[in-house]
Amino acid sequence: MSMSMSIWQWLPKEIITEILSWLPVKSLIRFRCVSKAWCSLISTSRFIATHLNHSLSNSQYQTSIFACHNYTFHTLLLYPSYQEIEQKGDFFANPSDLIELHDPFNHKYSLHLVGSSNGLLCLANMTFNNESGLCVLWNPSIQKAISLPKPNLGSLQQTFGFGYEPLTDDYKLVRLMNPHDCKTVPPLFEIYTLRTGIWRFITAPDSRYTMKYWSSSVLVCGALHWSTHTPRHQGAFCNVIMSFNMKDEAFGEVGMPKSLQGLEGLDVTVALIDGLLALVPCTGFGIEASHAVWVMKEYGVVESWTKLYDVRIEGFQRVIGFPKSDEVLVHDADRFFSCGPSSRGYLEDLPLCGLEHIYLDAYVESLILLNVADLVPGRQGNSSGGS
Repeated sequence: MSMSMSIWQWLPKEIITEILSWLPVKSLIRFRCVSKAWCSLISTSRFIATHLNHSLSNSQYQTSIFACHNYTFHTLLLYPSYQEIEQKGDFFANPSDLIELHDPFNHKYSLHLVGSSNGLLCLANMTFNNESGLCVLWNPSIQKAISLPKPNLGSLQQTFGFGYEPLTDDYKLVRLMNPHDCKTVPPLFEIYTLRTGIWRFITAPDSRYTMKYWSSSVLVCGALHWSTHTPRHQGAFCNVIMSFNMKDEAFGEVGMPKSLQGLEGLDVTVALIDGLLALVPCTGFGIEASHAVWVMKEYGVVESWTKLYDVRIEGFQRVIGFPKSDEVLVHDADRFFSCGPSSRGYLEDLPLCGLEHIYLDAYVESLILLNVADLVPGRQGNSSGGS
């Protein structure tokens, strides 16, 4: 050991940094105990960013995070790697490979996964109780979680969007709140940024929008996106995608395919396919339901919406997401299953009755949060100032 360490001592710091930055997170956490110098190096923002970039370029460290929740049941599953998905054919080819994650509070607060970015998971309490508004950022790779300060407003119907903004090197959580009397009181919006450590109100969009409680969001082209529609009691009805520019912190609109814009009763989920904004509209109910998959080939250009295919699987209830561009993950009353051009896999040992929220997204090992101080719920630091 002493001979090995003497060799490392003669290597230039730049070489040591380059070697370490390609190693798995688990190894780096152990190597922080080698010396104070290594601990300091691995904990720097520059090293964490370099390691993340290497992980994002290496499929060995990339996988998917899969979560499903209702009021009594919560599970978080991690697939080993994209390489194994490719080798085995589909997402559920071997369900025993799925790794179950336990949230940092052991399900005490009914935390639901509402967003993820660069290995950092955003969990939120979605129930109307004393912990309403509790939000947690958690990095399972380093087993570190921080509880965010309480938002400015408590128990309201809420929807979230979470993501990374590279120009400011910041992680942002957007909270959209619908008052109970949403017909007369407009929705409210606030944002938390990891760099400032505070919640603050932000300027609401010019147009009024209505969206489902727990609506999912996707981050595309530097903006978060939610499926919404204009209120039915205010003039012409229109389905539309509400966007939020993460850098400018400004709301905007992205038009849906023209054939979908005026359809009332349409249940639309936003998605991401090969880095492109996608939609999964559902018309009808039960066995009469019909699903389709659309992608926007050129961001912001309504005419570039292209319908890829219809999803025709007997008995399924909902499209969950797309582990690969040619594979769709769905569920019926009894199980989840993935369908691709050549195979189909099943996951049957989860209690699916009454699921309220299902989440699927890319996941990568990272050191994010390693150099961030712990935050305490309720700590002073809220701001009611608008932006």
